[in-house]
Amino acid sequence: MRTHQNRRKSRRLLTTSAILLSLTAFSACAGQAPADSAGSDDAKNASQTKEVFAAFEGENFDLDELIAKAQEEGPITIYDNASAVEDIAKNFSEKYGIEATGTKVDASEALEMVTREAQSGNVVGDVVTMQDLPALKNQLLPNDFVTSWIPEDAREYIDESMQDPLVMVSDSNLWTYNDEVYDTCPITNMWELTEDDWKGKVALEDPVGANKLLDFFSQMGQFDEEALLAAYEDHFGEALETEEDSAAAEWVARLAANNPILTSSNEDVSEAVGAPGQSEPPVGLVSSSKFRNIEEKGYAHAICDGLEPWEGIAQPKGVTIATGTESPHAAMLYVHYVMTEEGIEPQNSEGKISANTAIQQPDDPSKLAEHIDDLYYFDNAGLDEDWNSRQTWQDQWRVAAQ
Repeated sequence: MRTHQNRRKSRRLLTTSAILLSLTAFSACAGQAPADSAGSDDAKNASQTKEVFAAFEGENFDLDELIAKAQEEGPITIYDNASAVEDIAKNFSEKYGIEATGTKVDASEALEMVTREAQSGNVVGDVVTMQDLPALKNQLLPNDFVTSWIPEDAREYIDESMQDPLVMVSDSNLWTYNDEVYDTCPITNMWELTEDDWKGKVALEDPVGANKLLDFFSQMGQFDEEALLAAYEDHFGEALETEEDSAAAEWVARLAANNPILTSSNEDVSEAVGAPGQSEPPVGLVSSSKFRNIEEKGYAHAICDGLEPWEGIAQPKGVTIATGTESPHAAMLYVHYVMTEEGIEPQNSEGKISANTAIQQPDDPSKLAEHIDDLYYFDNAGLDEDWNSRQTWQDQWRVAAQ
């Protein structure tokens, strides 16, 4: 098994059609310089801001100097899809005396908001965290709307596959069963989910609207054919023969054709798997944060310990700084803060996994710390292919499900 530092166990269309329509307004600018409408002054300010970032890279990094400069600047606003950002911002303000406001914004909203702010020259979100790394890599970064900056004192603890752009945390989604009905997980291999015994008994968010699953399919196809092929042979006792492009595509096609229970939210998956009083509950891919439903709602959840080849997936969330921020040092200090154990605790305690491997995973209702080495971790090297292949994977799923 690979170590925690070496990608733990394995290196591994937008959520709605309305979002796709909203993105067409600015998708043409991808890979180009920011729009001229922002003005030459804004371009100059952005260039100066990037020089500030560069001044604290490598041997130039000095935390005390960064703190001093940050405390001379104005307030900052942080965009994040997790409500815990409010607590993190509050803790940051109390620690450093810098006003910080955490604003809950989902990935699709953040993508559009940051683009419009950058093009207008009116930056509101100084720090931008996004779960949709392919969009971050292919829309925001190449347009110079945001910049990825790594605190030098954390760099050695962050796997290279999570540095460009910088991953703040990975959000774990775990293959989960109802331990009120089953003493142990009723499956031992992911290929079992494609068999008749589990027809109509696998719950997950609908991949057509869940980018994390489309990207999971893409990442497996790019990097982990061998693991899928080995798991197939272990389970069926023979090598896989397929007309699909990859073992990942074969697994996806078989799962889609097996009539899974598709939901619009992770909360619904949690209910499908864990609601009490069931006789034959499904297994499902449940966010670690939903294990709080054990206490809050009386659900029965347990992780499929030992499932091959992976017990779940760890979707990365990137953290970047708005290139046109008026408070670059304060934004950098915030990024440094969330890459520390103290700073990220409000998200870590909900089952998020820091990209800083020096941080010990705390206890949480899912007992994630016991499974951290057995999840599927994404590799930033595959982000371009993830972005470009989403429609292909959507089509693959739709066709197989017919």
